[in-house]
Amino acid sequence: MLNLRFHSFLIFLIPVIAIHVSFFLSTSIGALDLCNPYIEGCLSISRSSRQPISILFFKVLMIVSGILLFFIWPRILKKSDDSTFKIIGQIGSIFLIIYVIALGNDGDANRFMRQYGVFIFYLSTLSSQWYCSFYMKINSLKLISYLQIATTTASIPFYVYLKNDSALENIFEWWLSLSINIWFLMYFIYLSNHEQRQ
Repeated sequence: MLNLRFHSFLIFLIPVIAIHVSFFLSTSIGALDLCNPYIEGCLSISRSSRQPISILFFKVLMIVSGILLFFIWPRILKKSDDSTFKIIGQIGSIFLIIYVIALGNDGDANRFMRQYGVFIFYLSTLSSQWYCSFYMKINSLKLISYLQIATTTASIPFYVYLKNDSALENIFEWWLSLSINIWFLMYFIYLSNHEQRQ
């Protein structure tokens, strides 16, 4: 079994590589215009990753990431008597894999899985991260969680009242995805520091 510290680092690193390398592959050949999606909201993660040059690379890495994500929640929360958020986190990872498999495929069923798969992934993963942050009382994780909560709360009016503003939705998507990955980086750093003190 993977060392928990290395396990956490992989869950940070693999999606960051998958998302950003796919973006640069798609823009480097002119399939998409080069822009800054974090500021301009010019592209969604899905669109930048489903181009012919990038989709296979993205899918393989993200499926591996989803599998790693599924197995980390019982490890992080092994001392918790409540298994609710272990299961919620694992549900999120399953829907991430469903979303990735459906990406780039036509049909109403695949469209449904893409739309709701990614929504359930975000909701489940963020909820589990927030629970872990406050259950384990790790300040760095709590800080990331507060920023995630603020970003999520700020995004709600835009999704409710500005449903056709895809640029704003894309900006929130990129930042929330990055924050999910950074949470695991912060957990990796916490574990590294904890091991050094022992």
